[in-house]
Amino acid sequence: MRLLVVDSDPELREELGSIFETKHHAVTTSDSSAKAVRELEAREFDVMFTDIRLGRQSGMDLLVEAQRRWPRMIVVMLTGKGSIESAVEAIQAGAFDYLPKPVNPRQVLRVLELVQAQLALVETKTPPRDPVEIARSLATSEGYEVLLITPPPPPGTIERVSHLPLDAENPFRIRDAVESFAEPRARAAVVLAAIEELLARHREEDVSKLLEEIRACLDGKGPLAVGYNPSKMSATGAIAVRASIVAADAHTTLEVLSNPIRRLVLRRLGDGPCTFMQAMEAAQLDDTSKIAFHLRKMVESGLIEHDGNLPYRLTPRGTGAVDVLSEIDQLDSERGSGNRIFTVPAAGSARSAGGVVEQ
Repeated sequence: MRLLVVDSDPELREELGSIFETKHHAVTTSDSSAKAVRELEAREFDVMFTDIRLGRQSGMDLLVEAQRRWPRMIVVMLTGKGSIESAVEAIQAGAFDYLPKPVNPRQVLRVLELVQAQLALVETKTPPRDPVEIARSLATSEGYEVLLITPPPPPGTIERVSHLPLDAENPFRIRDAVESFAEPRARAAVVLAAIEELLARHREEDVSKLLEEIRACLDGKGPLAVGYNPSKMSATGAIAVRASIVAADAHTTLEVLSNPIRRLVLRRLGDGPCTFMQAMEAAQLDDTSKIAFHLRKMVESGLIEHDGNLPYRLTPRGTGAVDVLSEIDQLDSERGSGNRIFTVPAAGSARSAGGVVEQ
């Protein structure tokens, strides 16, 4: 991974850099927000670690700037003693996680593991597929009438495949077009490529709702295949698309599903009720403030419940969220048939890292 460390303390920058380099990550350091912005403008980073206190421009200001200009980058906050409340506020504002100072190497490596798990959401396990190839296969091999929604039209004509130009500014036009296409047909499928263009213009919740509505139009008729460019997709965007592919009303649980700590706790609760300490163990955390924050968010979201000294337990909605996680996991199994999520080849390359996944 490509990491940027922003902190005014040279010893801390050196310590973090040493920890990261032992795991063979590329590390760049900066001692101010202004220098960090210049580094971000010069090259792309996967993760930025930044102190909450950075002098005239705070780490919170840098977080906001990073989210606006580099939305795919993950941000981890560094916080000194007495600043845990500010760190929690940073997570509420969109930071991925926080690390207390002085840093504990084991905690640093654990955060890196969570970051890698998050970044892995944008990748799939088999080679990329051309959306035209998928549309042709659905039409010729599986007998569907296919609506192919892509920015450029396919070369030539393909029997049983209709093309709709992708209008990323007007997602409701896409929904209406799918509804009109699917309604008179007994077997209908949709291939929607370049979903990242919709995510760049609209909220993840709105794109998720659109995908759910498309799935509803195709119910009992055929599959939905959604393609994306992983180099232009954020991890939270990937989880939004995956969740929407496998479950109705997924947008109501996306905030919880988008965080790997909460996913770990949900999976643990799927095995039965658990105590605060058991939840902390499942998340592999030793920070009571951090697990308390995540548990509180899950209670507020209505996915889990907790009453006095009783253990934490799933609500019916939480059970549905666990089912969503299980179905997302099965997307990488290549078993069965149905809805799909796939990555497209990199520009200028017939094949690149990524893949097509079938449910």
